[in-house]
Amino acid sequence: RNLSTNPNCHVKWVAEESPQRQTYVKTNFPKTQITANWEDIVNDPEVDGVVIATPASTHYQLTKAVLKAGKHALVEKPLAMSTQEADELVSLAEETGRILMVGHTFLYNSAVRYVKEFIEKGELGEIYYIYSKRLNLGQIRSDVNAWWNLAPHDISILLYLMNGELPSSVTAHGIDYIQPGIEDVVFATLTWENKVTAHIHVSWLDPGKIRQMTLVGSKKMLIYDDVSDDKIKILDKGIDRLPKIGERMDYDNVNNYQLLQRTGDILLPKINFQEPLKIEISHFLECISENKESLTGKKHARDVVAILEMGYHSLKNH
Repeated sequence: RNLSTNPNCHVKWVAEESPQRQTYVKTNFPKTQITANWEDIVNDPEVDGVVIATPASTHYQLTKAVLKAGKHALVEKPLAMSTQEADELVSLAEETGRILMVGHTFLYNSAVRYVKEFIEKGELGEIYYIYSKRLNLGQIRSDVNAWWNLAPHDISILLYLMNGELPSSVTAHGIDYIQPGIEDVVFATLTWENKVTAHIHVSWLDPGKIRQMTLVGSKKMLIYDDVSDDKIKILDKGIDRLPKIGERMDYDNVNNYQLLQRTGDILLPKINFQEPLKIEISHFLECISENKESLTGKKHARDVVAILEMGYHSLKNH
C-alpha cells in the first residue's frame, strides 16, 4: 500500500505463493503483476529495488540474490540470522554499490525521534539506565523464538539512542513453554562501557499488549509508550546531590553533601505522528535516488544482528 501510493516508484511485481494473498493483490492493486516465483523479480532488468518481507530464515538467501543481481534491497528485520551472514551481505552491498536497508520501523517513528532529540539536547542529563517491555498474547512463531522475533525492535531503538555504540556485554535468559527449544519469554541485559545498562523483556505469552521503554537520567526521566495516546511522558524527577554546611563551611569536601529527592512537573508533549512505514518507504526511495546511506543501513542492520546473536548464545549456553 505505501509503495503503491508513493509517486516516486511503481510496484511492478509481487512474489507470493499463497493463492489468497495473490487474489488480494490482484483485487486491490491491479497494476501490479503476480508471480509465485521470486526469481522472476530478481531477473527482471526493469526492477531497481526489491522489498523482502519473508520469514527471517530466508532473508540471507534472498538478499544475497537481490544484491548479486545489482538491485537495491529493503529487508524486513532482522537482516540475517548470524553476524557472519550479515557481514557477507554488507560486503556484497559495498561491492555492488547498492543500497542495503533493513526495516527497523521504529527508527522512523516520530515518538522515538523525539526521545533521541530530547537526549541530544541534554534534557535527560546523564543516562543511568533503560528498560523496555514488548509483550503480547499470541502471534506465536515456530521458525524463531521471541528474542529473534520481538527484540530487534528494542535493540534497534537502543542502538539509535546510544549513537550506534555497541554494548560491551549481552546476557539473556529465556524459557520455552509452548514449543520445545523455542523460547516464549526472554529477559536480556545490555551493558555499555559508560555504565549505561538496558534491560529488555520480550514475550508472546503475556496477558496484555505492552510496548514501553523507560529512560532514567540524572536530570529527568522519560517513558515512551507506543500503545498509549500519550506516546511520551517526561517526569521531572530525580535525586539531587547538594552541598551540606559542615563545621568548617567546607564546600570543597566532595563527601560533604546531602541527597534530596526531587519531584516536579509531568509533561506530555504533542507528537506529530505519521505512519512510520510510510516514512521508511520514502526514505528507501530517497536513498536510492540520491545514493546515500540509510538511517537503518548496513552498519546499523549488522550491529542489531550482532547483539541478537550475542543474546542468543547467552540464552542457549546459560
